[in-house]
Amino acid sequence: RKEEALFLFQTGKFKQALKQNKISLPLERMKYICHRSMGENTQINKSLKFVSYSDSMACSSCAVDKLYTWIDLIRKTESYENKLGYYFIFFPKMKEWANVEFAISTLSHFNYPVYMDTLGIFERSNPHLPHNQMFHTFLLDENNNVLLVGNPLDNEKIEEMFWQIVEKKLGKRE
Repeated sequence: RKEEALFLFQTGKFKQALKQNKISLPLERMKYICHRSMGENTQINKSLKFVSYSDSMACSSCAVDKLYTWIDLIRKTESYENKLGYYFIFFPKMKEWANVEFAISTLSHFNYPVYMDTLGIFERSNPHLPHNQMFHTFLLDENNNVLLVGNPLDNEKIEEMFWQIVEKKLGKRE
């Protein structure tokens, strides 16, 4: 199923829609949540931005539970710290807001910025986003143009492409 969706993206209207439209990141209008105080991380002028968006159609508590799976990738990119930013955005169902916020704020080993989009501003600002959750993880350039769509943790080809783009734009890993 994932391979089929990836194929549809590579050849179809999803790719065209995302490539032709920039992604808007209105982080200043979202609630910033992080386990440890790292200061507001709304600086979005990074050379590359990795965005993972979980909307109200997805299981928000499942997505929060999976935040730990990102730690290894994030640590592998620490040498790009000032050039590559990670943005985890959640838009849970209203009745789940308190539980999701609590779950995120109590994660003990995930010390990276997470945003809760209580206004639904991300989706409204990006009407060209496909509804399929598989296409809600992407790598953006400094102008918020989509460079890559897909989760590198779920697909080896996407992971390969992720590293190719990162190394091309930011240099080889140290």
